[in-house]
Amino acid sequence: MLLIKTLFMMYIYNMKKLFFIFLSLPFLFFSQSNIEFNFYDDCDNENFGKPNRTYGGNNWYGGFSDHLPIYCRFEAKTDIFTMFYNVENLFDTIDDPRRNDNSFLPNSKKKWNTNKYFNKLEKLERVFSNINSNKIPNLIGLCEIENEQVVDDLLKQPFFSNHTFNIIHQESPDMRGIDCAILYDEEFSFIESEFITVKIPGSDKPTRDIVFAKFEINNEILNVFVNHWPSRWGGKNETEHKRVYAANILKKYIEDNISKKENILIMGDFNDYPSDMSINDNLIKAKNFDLVNLMTDLNCGSYNYKGKWGWLDQIIISSNLIEKRNLVVKDYGAFIKDWMLYKPKK
Repeated sequence: MLLIKTLFMMYIYNMKKLFFIFLSLPFLFFSQSNIEFNFYDDCDNENFGKPNRTYGGNNWYGGFSDHLPIYCRFEAKTDIFTMFYNVENLFDTIDDPRRNDNSFLPNSKKKWNTNKYFNKLEKLERVFSNINSNKIPNLIGLCEIENEQVVDDLLKQPFFSNHTFNIIHQESPDMRGIDCAILYDEEFSFIESEFITVKIPGSDKPTRDIVFAKFEINNEILNVFVNHWPSRWGGKNETEHKRVYAANILKKYIEDNISKKENILIMGDFNDYPSDMSINDNLIKAKNFDLVNLMTDLNCGSYNYKGKWGWLDQIIISSNLIEKRNLVVKDYGAFIKDWMLYKPKK
């Protein structure tokens, strides 16, 4: 009799478990498919969407950027969060006669104005406040900023209000008037910086400087390079030599100036993919350095061109950052949320 009673109680207990599991299935399905979707598995779906950009031609979409931000988290005494973001034409509304900023003025066809500018800053703040679970990133690489003032305005947004960043930036010779910059906080002990000129032979169009900074962190030396290589405007094959040239400029700088005992972190919008000649056959072949492109084996990408994802934005590191105990790679990838996407209308 006792055995029958015990079996009956076990039956009731298991039926209750199944009942609650059944009730929770809709919630579990919803949370997985609509809130925390798996970017690397789902991005090839034609209904997945693409980065919601600020402009398409002269049409204002009011989005974030046409690129996704990428990140690399390091494990040290505390987690160190580094990231790169092409913020897509972060211009102020003031005419600078030294720059070709005419497309981003109130009287331009884009009708760029103060309201749109601050809307853009608020959108970018939302990305920065979510990328590291509401914690401030420790080091940020930026590209497509007009000047240091727009970076200052970004750092005045509420999320950054109680945090101090140092800015490494100078006006580059780019004809469009867009620059790169490095922002870093007190976790990084600054040693030196330099702006590496990339002057393409035979071209009358200057391109962006590569921003370099050397830091000490957790008793390790970290050399950081932030890049924005020449675009594919005019055709991929027709412009490839420009990006190969930029790659060789950076490669030679590393070979001539960086000790192989030190660590290297290269970030940027390279306007080429990991398998392209500039990256795969040039940059990562730097002598005496074992450089690893973290994006090589990842699905999807940071940029969507004609419905196809790819890694124009990449993080490349020296292999010792995979092996060292004082500063070691913990995780990396692209940051994406559903609210950052433009989705085709059904």
